[in-house]
Amino acid sequence: MKSNLSRLITVLAICSLTVCLCACEGWFDRNKPTAQPTVVTGNLKVHFIDVGQGDAILIDLGSTEVLIDAGDRSPVVTDYIDDYIDGHLEAVVATHPHADHIGGLIEVIDEFDVDNVWYNGDEATSKTYTDFMAEAIDEGAQVNEARRGDTIIAGALTFYVLNPVDPLSSKTNDNSIVLLLHYGSIDFFFAGDAEVDAEAGMISVRALNDIDILKVGHHCSRTASSPAFLNIIKPEVAVYMAEVGNTYGHPHPETIAALQSIGATIYGTDTRGTIIVSTDGASYSLQTDR
Repeated sequence: MKSNLSRLITVLAICSLTVCLCACEGWFDRNKPTAQPTVVTGNLKVHFIDVGQGDAILIDLGSTEVLIDAGDRSPVVTDYIDDYIDGHLEAVVATHPHADHIGGLIEVIDEFDVDNVWYNGDEATSKTYTDFMAEAIDEGAQVNEARRGDTIIAGALTFYVLNPVDPLSSKTNDNSIVLLLHYGSIDFFFAGDAEVDAEAGMISVRALNDIDILKVGHHCSRTASSPAFLNIIKPEVAVYMAEVGNTYGHPHPETIAALQSIGATIYGTDTRGTIIVSTDGASYSLQTDR
């Protein structure tokens, strides 16, 4: 009798878990990022700004601008984007609290009017992080925590949040905000520093599809860009952001090989400087500093 009861409890637990997983997948299917492509309203430019060992990406559509990260503390990004900001920044996204992503945002938020600041809620004790949060609050911007299923809307642009999830991971990189942007038929994937565990989570809920432009995760480290992940998204172009001669050895040769194996054309800020992708929603072109 005890044995039968144990088997019954096990069966009920499995059924309950199955229902939960199906419900989660069903929720994501109903909110699938491919459901609502962005309406084309002009020429979109995505600037992968050379900040050395760090990330800084400006998305510019006419009078709408969104900034994802800004490298370490320096005036590089502030000086660069000054030529492109029309009045104010609709959104600033801090993918995660590492200094090589949020350090430069402190000066950006101080220098420009910012409507919305998005971060992942993963707190840090560093002075860079506390200064960043203090600046965001002092700015009077709307401060938002991003989670999978959220959307970040800026003008005609809609960014779909694919990562992080609750509860947050113990790994800071895997809590990176990961964004998908459709512009007409051209798809951009901004991976932050998300590594293989975060990639597996996105795969498990069928959050991934073929894309055109990939901002390679974690500076083209071997800790990201798993074969399973790359074989699903199959980017035509892969852009990684790293410094010449950095101490981490980025880009790692096995990651370059993995990207080459799926046919991606690879560009790095270490060899090409700032990289700009321009698209009218039907096709795209690239220009580089060198």
